[in-house]
Amino acid sequence: MSIPKLEKSGNGTYYVHWSDRGRSKRVSTRTTDVAAAKAFLSTWLKLEADPKTVGSTATVAALWAVYEEKHLTSVASPATAGFSWANLERHFGGLRLDEIDQDVVDAYRRARVDGTIGKPSKPSTVRRELAALRACLNWCAGPRRKLVTVAELPAFDLPEDSAPRDRWLREDEAKRLFAATTGRLNLFLHLALYTAARKQALYDLTWDRVDFETNVIVLDVPGRRTTKKRRATVPISTELREVLLAAHEKRTTDLVLTNKAEVWASVQSAVRRAGLSPAVKAASGQKPSATGISPHTLRHTSATWMARRGVPLWIVAKILGNSLVMIEKIYAKHAPEDLRAAINMIGGK
Repeated sequence: MSIPKLEKSGNGTYYVHWSDRGRSKRVSTRTTDVAAAKAFLSTWLKLEADPKTVGSTATVAALWAVYEEKHLTSVASPATAGFSWANLERHFGGLRLDEIDQDVVDAYRRARVDGTIGKPSKPSTVRRELAALRACLNWCAGPRRKLVTVAELPAFDLPEDSAPRDRWLREDEAKRLFAATTGRLNLFLHLALYTAARKQALYDLTWDRVDFETNVIVLDVPGRRTTKKRRATVPISTELREVLLAAHEKRTTDLVLTNKAEVWASVQSAVRRAGLSPAVKAASGQKPSATGISPHTLRHTSATWMARRGVPLWIVAKILGNSLVMIEKIYAKHAPEDLRAAINMIGGK
């Protein structure tokens, strides 16, 4: 690791710059004041050298920098936490733990909902971001880190969680969406619907884990760090096998989806081409606006179709890699058949 140094960006904000194992890194001090930036750097260096001496004098930005470097690099989706921090930093970055209370958290919620910080967002989004902040602070107070003490952690409530989104595709909608796509996006949609896998698992999928002989796809990456987001081994459906065989014949890389590029914007455009959402032309150089149908909608559609067709919920949970409790909470309403016999017994029939 090179010696960290302060550098001023074009907008006047100071950043700490350093390199580690040949990779350039930086963290924002969240200030344009050189004295405050130097104070940030001093705290950050102390965290690196002897974190037990810092305690609650550390800023949230300094704690997040260590959390990001030491922990987020090993999680399943570090980008998700990064998106949350991009907004959190503007409000919490320069604060010490003893400056954070419920009023400060509530002010952040209001700023996010009305768009003062970032784009106007729903309380569920704010809840996810604040949960990322809490995860960072809890990690810093963990027994193996002790960057801060448990007693120094601020106590605050998260916004209420919203009801789960219930947008799923009907069969005719899925057919129209597939018909509006070609190439890599069409392959992604087929994989997403017929494996119920998360998109990151599909981005990571390589051809050596697509077994046409035993007709299964192993979604888990060998040696991958185990997380709560479990990846299943799923059979290849008849519909998917035909699409996969055609893609396998034309393969040019080990990755099934050629590269790990994001598909969200492409899905939004395809949804509009399929007539599933009003046509709204995006401004030049801008991503299309959300249609209410995301890559995750395919996973939700898969589970809904299985539940509606009588697949036991414990099997749905096994395929999705979720707990049965979570699956029952979301999909039980689509699987009333296991209750029908009991209800009929009330009348003795």
